[in-house]
Amino acid sequence: MQHPAHVKTVESLPGFISDLRMCQNLGDFVAFQENLLSATLTATQARAERSRVAKRLRKGGEASA
Repeated sequence: MQHPAHVKTVESLPGFISDLRMCQNLGDFVAFQENLLSATLTATQARAERSRVAKRLRKGGEASA
């Protein structure tokens, strides 16, 4: 796991596990889910952008558009 996205994910997991263990009521769980969703959406958007760049490069385009 040398890709920066993988490293970032591995580094953030202990924090999410700790946050989940600290949840004691419904509000805590909702806040945890919002944070987890935000992190997931950020990772998904970054992956989609890398995919678009790779496709452009394969077609002979430039990395940034």
